[in-house]
Amino acid sequence: MDLHRTNLMRMQVKELLDECKLDIKGRKWTTHAHEYLQDVTKIITNASDSIFSEDTKNSKTASESSYSSQFGWTKKSGNAQMLPTFSLMIKLPAELFSSKDYLNYRYFDKRNFIMDKISVYLSKHTNKLGSVEYKWPKGSNRSPYLELVPPNNQSTTGKKGGAAKFQVHLHFGMESIDWIPQLRLVPNRCNIKVDNDDDDDELQIVSATATAPSDNRLMIQNQLYNQSLLFDARHEFEDEHLMSEELIDHPNVEATLVLIQIWALQRGLWRNHDGWSKENIALFLLYLLRTNRMNPRMTPIQQFTVVLQMWSTTNWLGTSSKGINDKEKSNDNSIPEVRASQSEASQFNSQDSSSKKKRRRRDVLVLPLEESSEKETIRESDLSRLYERQTKESPLTDRDPPTLIEAYASQDHYGLGPVMLDPTMTYNFLGDVSPNYTKLLQFHATQGLQGLKASKSAFAYMFMKNARFWNQWDMYVRIPIKRNLSSNDEWESSVRCLVGKLELALGNRIRGIRVMSTGNGDMSLEKNDPDQTPSAIIDSNSTYKRPLHLPPSQRGETILGIAINPETSQRVVDRGPPSDHTKEVKSFVKLWGGKAQLRRFKDGAIVQAVVWNDDDGKDRYQNQVKLQGGYVEMILRHIVRLHYTKEQIEFTLPNLVSVVDGISTKHQSSTQLVNPFLAHQHVMKAFDSLSDFFRQSTQPTIGRQQNHTFLELPLAIDAVEPLSPCLRYSELFPPTPHPSLGGSAPTGKKVSGALMSDPILIQIRFGASSKWPSDLKAIGAAKTAMLIQLANAIEGVNNKDFGGPVQVTPNYLDLGYRGYCFRILVRADPEIKMLQGLVSPSPMASSLLQKLTKVHIVAAKHHSMVHAVHTLHPSSAGVVRMAKRWVANHMLSGLIPIEVIELMVAKVYSDDESPLETPSTVTTGFLRFLYLFAYHDWLGEPLIVDPRGHIDDDDCDEINLQFEKARGKNREGGHPMYIVAPYDKQEIDENDSMDRNAVKSSTQTSWQPSTISSEWVCLTRSVALAKRSHTFMMKKQMSFAKSSDWSAIFHESPSSFQSYSVLLRVDTDFVVDTEASSTGSNLDPSPNEDGIMESSFTRSTKARIEGPKGLRRKVYKNIQNSTSDETILLWQPIKSVISSLREKFGRYALFFYNELAPEVIGLVWRPQTFATMPFSAMNAEHVRPLEDG
Repeated sequence: MDLHRTNLMRMQVKELLDECKLDIKGRKWTTHAHEYLQDVTKIITNASDSIFSEDTKNSKTASESSYSSQFGWTKKSGNAQMLPTFSLMIKLPAELFSSKDYLNYRYFDKRNFIMDKISVYLSKHTNKLGSVEYKWPKGSNRSPYLELVPPNNQSTTGKKGGAAKFQVHLHFGMESIDWIPQLRLVPNRCNIKVDNDDDDDELQIVSATATAPSDNRLMIQNQLYNQSLLFDARHEFEDEHLMSEELIDHPNVEATLVLIQIWALQRGLWRNHDGWSKENIALFLLYLLRTNRMNPRMTPIQQFTVVLQMWSTTNWLGTSSKGINDKEKSNDNSIPEVRASQSEASQFNSQDSSSKKKRRRRDVLVLPLEESSEKETIRESDLSRLYERQTKESPLTDRDPPTLIEAYASQDHYGLGPVMLDPTMTYNFLGDVSPNYTKLLQFHATQGLQGLKASKSAFAYMFMKNARFWNQWDMYVRIPIKRNLSSNDEWESSVRCLVGKLELALGNRIRGIRVMSTGNGDMSLEKNDPDQTPSAIIDSNSTYKRPLHLPPSQRGETILGIAINPETSQRVVDRGPPSDHTKEVKSFVKLWGGKAQLRRFKDGAIVQAVVWNDDDGKDRYQNQVKLQGGYVEMILRHIVRLHYTKEQIEFTLPNLVSVVDGISTKHQSSTQLVNPFLAHQHVMKAFDSLSDFFRQSTQPTIGRQQNHTFLELPLAIDAVEPLSPCLRYSELFPPTPHPSLGGSAPTGKKVSGALMSDPILIQIRFGASSKWPSDLKAIGAAKTAMLIQLANAIEGVNNKDFGGPVQVTPNYLDLGYRGYCFRILVRADPEIKMLQGLVSPSPMASSLLQKLTKVHIVAAKHHSMVHAVHTLHPSSAGVVRMAKRWVANHMLSGLIPIEVIELMVAKVYSDDESPLETPSTVTTGFLRFLYLFAYHDWLGEPLIVDPRGHIDDDDCDEINLQFEKARGKNREGGHPMYIVAPYDKQEIDENDSMDRNAVKSSTQTSWQPSTISSEWVCLTRSVALAKRSHTFMMKKQMSFAKSSDWSAIFHESPSSFQSYSVLLRVDTDFVVDTEASSTGSNLDPSPNEDGIMESSFTRSTKARIEGPKGLRRKVYKNIQNSTSDETILLWQPIKSVISSLREKFGRYALFFYNELAPEVIGLVWRPQTFATMPFSAMNAEHVRPLEDG
């Protein structure tokens, strides 16, 4: 099987590469491109003649520039709507610059002045050149380039030739870097002023040794400036290597580059302003080839694996962390060490200086010269020897690193990020790559390696599944741009320091953080500008000057994506260092400001600490800590306000949770109205109490205890098993205690005379006994007799916990206990075993076995599995409840069962085949639920749900085989939503000629979905709704919509009702909860009559507790309520009507309604309903003649 998958992977990769390959020789536009480049060169030459003086006219355009080669090009579709790009550079001669123009941005002022003159000249030739725009790349607003997009071709017939097939990027740089002193560009040299009062051109040194790593803005700004100088001379360091035969002459290496581009694009790692470029990756491949880490004869997927391995294992940043979700203990002092109490953690670790020094050293790569080793190249570097000699003879400070390698390796002296130097050790190819990007790259590289080894569909996992910025993170925050920057402060250095502080403050509460960059948009929503690089069309009003404080994307604010660690995000306390660590204490207080206070802990320590569960008077949701990422939001607001800006920051879709949670205020209110999690827990406590009562009160006489109530039953109750959604946190509106059913006394003047919530379904099992009859009908009668005897025994018990009517049917018993209505089923294992043992079962017996198995066995296993998922991932329960609300509001009640919703959410939270991390917030989980619903191939593949890893590869192969068999050749057979869970495995006895469904050990198994799914027409409608809802919510998320527009996904539009054949209006007396209407409006929190904020969930719960207006009863003080038996245990008249309509007329029509607020019933006729057929008196019911006989 492994060999089969390996070969399949190789074939899929080959097909992908063939699909993305750009056929340059066979394309007509290549001739046009050649002519266009010649026109550009001529026009630029003419512009140069009019701009430059006589002694500098020899400086023309670079006629050849190796980094503009087609190495690694793909089709436009293969590179996500990006045109093939030719890169040219205008090289400015050294004679244009004075000896100290490298200081204080003087070089860029001259460079941009010349660029502006040339751009204006080019814009006058739009008939030949097309559009000319400024572009600001790499997050630098000081050094734009020009983008030229040729006009549409005109054919001989005069018709336009369509959209442009290519574009040209016109860069500006220096012809040579020799005019700048060599040592001025090493890490510990400063070329910009850090003090506005200092007029000396010889600027001081900026070092991080005296400050925290997250606060080195001056060092970062200086080194980014030096990097930008070198970037404008990159042709000196890159061209020769990019044209190396080691790259050009090996097709597999180019194919690997294409694979990396596709993989990075799917994960939002491509075309980032602070990320790896195509040239960076090509040089990295060359490094792997020259250091013999990669062989050019390897297949593309093998070379790709080597690249991922190198990315994941290299210590790029001088930390021991392997990525954003490293499970191993980190030595980085920015990651708190969790102590014995999970609610407390130390903010700083105490480590000796030697380990600290070792930890803060990054790996430095040096591209070897051809036919030379990395060490030999370092020894032969003139700059390296010059630096060592200068540092030894006349060091600038006593902390100068002795070697150039040490200078780049030390975090205290180099604060940018990863390092890969050219052979001269002058230029860092990766100088623009940020630490923030590098951490994300390492994480995805590590995940990619695991996916290649463990994924059942490695190709789809690596190259086909989307994990871009707006899909990848649990929380998105928009931070206004800091306005109080000095004239030379740039956004990049400022935001890097902000991210450093946030990482230090949040610690292991988060798994990662990412700054919104270029190329990070969702391609399906932003096709117009997939690159997202700021641009400006050149005209009389345009300027190349862009405010320095603006971010590198087109947005005018800083956006962060955050992955939350659900295991630690709810930690309440951050403990500071011991009081004798003066320096660390000062850093701790500086980080937290006034939030840090001196506190004493149980272990006797008196230290500075920060506590996050204090009440600050702001309205929040009751379960925001569980549902929306712990205390991460509070910490973000505090740190940004303290260290960056006082302006208000925003989070995406902050009130979406309003439909499933209540507002937490200082005003006292019933927990049933505002806290659904607590309401669920109250139901579970009542169930546990009832379970203990049944087991203890039915024990045999010998095992009975004194002073305990006993129920006289023929058999002892051995187990009580939960089956209801409200016993696994899945009920949208958990039941509330009713005073007539054994609950506490009512607090209002009226009490509802009916319960709107479903009874709490449980089942009882009796101990093994020979008293069970041996006849199936007798067993059924015995089960009913057990229920009757149990009801009589309970009615005779003097227990205040029981109350209300006790109702018995042949199948179940309804009773009131502690205010809740419980529905009790009897599970008789002898009955199931007897049915399984039938040699030739009748159709009725087979149907009964299937029904009993689903009701008693499958339901119990499903409950156990879902409850485990909701316990492990608290936000998943909120997603189930929100999804149930979405299904009901779109008139799909009863067509998509709650079990289907729970299985889909369990898939979202346990999908090993997805490159996305497990969601940690309700918002992210719900969006992924919609995405799964909308884009899973329901027709072509099963949905396998396996939260605990019980289904192995062989089981998956068998499930797919059974699925293909069920679908058949016409692809219409089997369940429309073919969902398989671990409990759907049925063992088959190979030696049984009768093929009975006996539970025996066997190597042959049969996987059959046990969860009933909707019909194809309902599934098609649901998928369309899910696609529209997901697209709508993604747009709202990306725009940080402030209004309640998000409420629209829980409402049906007026036009959608026109799709029904018939609409049946329901009397308003039967509609209790108008808040949950399919035609409602605002679901945002709003104040009630008393001015107290209420969420949509609270408004609905309040209406449901009050019940139908006509059935409400008055409550009188000091008078016992003698009408408790009149309480209706289940009041759902419209649901009963729908059930009857579907049972009697389901073959003629489909019925749609919203069970939460059944204002209208939609009917859609089936196509065969009005099909003509021969008249028959035997089948004349509901039939009318169409024509006279």
